[in-house]
Parts: sequence; structure tokens; C-alpha cells
Amino acid sequence: MKRSLPAWSALGLVSAFTVTVGVPGAALAHPDAAPKIVGNAKSGKPVFQTTCGVCHRLKAAGSVGNIGPDLNKVSLSEVVIIKAITNGGATVMSKVQAAKYTTQMTAYRNALTTARIQDIAAFVYTSTHPK
Repeated sequence: MKRSLPAWSALGLVSAFTVTVGVPGAALAHPDAAPKIVGNAKSGKPVFQTTCGVCHRLKAAGSVGNIGPDLNKVSLSEVVIIKAITNGGATVMSKVQAAKYTTQMTAYRNALTTARIQDIAAFVYTSTHPK
């Protein structure tokens, strides 16, 4: 049974999408809905390389960090990436996931502008979600 329901994103934004109710493993987002990229991926790449690449591995950035999660192996929405950068990485992980790391990613809300955070998130998102 398909219904259009409001959904709360990780940042408290409201959007509508189609869900299939009662079917395990059903997709939550409508297959035709393309995400709107907020930041500028091209501007985000050099900032990622200098700010994030020391800890995170991401092939598109040429970074080989091994302190935090390998971003080549995760599939996060841009909204979740923005939340992780803004508030710290553990804010988007379960306690079990966060416990795998001896160091937690700091919040960058006071170190980077909102635009820079959005640019990094756009770069990570587009690098990990090929067209």
C-alpha cells in the first residue's frame, strides 16, 4: 500500500515522499525523486582534502585517512553529512557504530561557515553517489 507521508529529515526539515507500508525492505524515497544538492561540490573538494582527508578515506579526494569511517563504504544523504560536519560525527551514528572509533569527529559549526560545510557535504555526497 503506497501513501504519501511527511518525513522529518535529520535536520528537522519536512519533505514528502512515497512509502510502501507493510513491505519489509521497501524503499522510502520515491524512485523518481532526485535529491537537490545544497552545496557546491567543486568548492568542497579542496576543503575536504585539507580538513577531512587526514581522518577519512575518500577516493575522489585522493585521501587515505584511517581514523574515521571510510567514506567510500557509506551511503549518506547530504543532510546527514551536513549534520555530521556541523555537530560531530557521533551525532549520526548509533552508540555501537561510534564505539568502533577511539577518536570522535569534532563539531565544525564554529570552525567552518555554513556554506563551507554545505560544499564539503555536496562533494562527499556526489563522490559517493555516482549518477
